[in-house]
Amino acid sequence: MTPERARELLDMFVGRRVLLVGDLMMDEWAIGSVARISPEAPIPVVRMPLTPQARAGKPGGAGNVAAILLGLGAAVKVVGMVGDDENGRRLLTILEGSGADVSSVLKDPSRPTTHKLRIIAGRQQLVRVDTEMTDPISSELAGQIRDQVRNGLPEADVVVVADYAKGLLTEASLPPDVIAEARTAGIPLCVDPKPANINLFRGAYMVSPNEAEAVAAAGNTDRLAGKVWYEEGDLDMPKTVLLAGIALRKKLKADLVFVTRGDQGIAVFDREGVHEIPTASVEGGVGDGTGCGDAAIAASALALASGADLWAAAMVANAAGGVVSRFVGVHSPQPDEIIEWVARTG
Repeated sequence: MTPERARELLDMFVGRRVLLVGDLMMDEWAIGSVARISPEAPIPVVRMPLTPQARAGKPGGAGNVAAILLGLGAAVKVVGMVGDDENGRRLLTILEGSGADVSSVLKDPSRPTTHKLRIIAGRQQLVRVDTEMTDPISSELAGQIRDQVRNGLPEADVVVVADYAKGLLTEASLPPDVIAEARTAGIPLCVDPKPANINLFRGAYMVSPNEAEAVAAAGNTDRLAGKVWYEEGDLDMPKTVLLAGIALRKKLKADLVFVTRGDQGIAVFDREGVHEIPTASVEGGVGDGTGCGDAAIAASALALASGADLWAAAMVANAAGGVVSRFVGVHSPQPDEIIEWVARTG
């Protein structure tokens, strides 16, 4: 992909209407430095400076996907759930202030807003503390989520499902008939799935797991192994990834499966077979990998909604994830950053 083509495609993202369904979280970072080991236990003592920058909070999970989509110029309607608590109010305030439509986000007073606190020293994450409930939401709330998704379909150019297995997505909240409605209407439904929920997404247009998730979601592929012609060196990916991608596309009857492979690029599976989209390194900082998958699903979904072919969608997803990989914590890749990445790796 040339920088000119990348800019042309990114310009088409502006105003695309996205119905985003998924698990909302509040991410927080406490950033300091380590000068000594605690006398109480063999652990580092993190000293936080008394500045606002030392403690940062941003939308996480589907909230981070929303932030990335908004940063790329999309119009985003969020369907999800938060607790009736300070983290939930803070999260919705940030999203609404960024331009997202949060009118379809429900509140559940029986569970907390998912909150992740990361303690970082320099560029090294030392520990993460998660406050959450992951039980499936009640049948009543699931029905309300289903209705919000169904009501949002007529106004959407693309549906993005950001699954973090926190209990929002169930067969009641995202039933097969809703996925079928999106397909009948010609609206791409693109999913970043967790293996435990993979069967919920039968009939999706695209699923985009990472390498480990794809292998876990595919399950036992022994029967498929004997039917796939493959020799070492034919493809630059492990056989486990090849078989997982083929198995997932068949199991889910998806048009596309994108398996994101970090610095190894993206493995693409479609009706024509298997394709490899390699990535290339760019000099600069190295982050912690947080949010790369979010950037990939956001960019690829917008590309597909803009009429791009799978190559262009995978290339822009690669670039968006590459940009994010250089940061510690989440980052919303901007169009100019993606274009620069394309220029430097092309």
